[in-house]
Amino acid sequence: MRLLFCVLILICIPGPFTKADDSVSLIRSFMGTWHSDGDAFGGPATSTMTWAQALDGLFARLDYRIDMQRDGDVSVFRGTAYYRLGPATSFPAFWADTSGDLHPITMVRDGTALVSTWGLDSGKQGRTRYDLIAPDTIEVTDWIKTRSDGTEGWKQFNRNIFVREHPKG
Repeated sequence: MRLLFCVLILICIPGPFTKADDSVSLIRSFMGTWHSDGDAFGGPATSTMTWAQALDGLFARLDYRIDMQRDGDVSVFRGTAYYRLGPATSFPAFWADTSGDLHPITMVRDGTALVSTWGLDSGKQGRTRYDLIAPDTIEVTDWIKTRSDGTEGWKQFNRNIFVREHPKG
């Protein structure tokens, strides 16, 4: 009887792999190419992000591109992240971009969103939230950690609504 009780308790208690599997499933629902027309870094921009499985499905790769209109010219920002997938509730990753930044990342699930915290305590730090607000719509919001007068805070510097691109034909 005691053994049956213990087995029932173990079955009813959600384990960490349930959340990890759900998180990996959420990441996989992001797979594809997404577009946004809006603002970035204080001006008009067209943004594209592509999520894909990489390296035999062990990683999710994010390619991010922002084409910014400035004074009649187009400036392009590109970045790439690799998120390691596996039986965990957080996903270690790294980010590299055309501004020369290279950041470690830790990503966690928050409901229908993935939240990436990037950077180092000794340098630039930020947070990016990828919120799946509908099956074909993701809201992406970026913040940078600010430090002034001995106090810390978060300043939003980017927010866009992305729509999934569907193959034509």
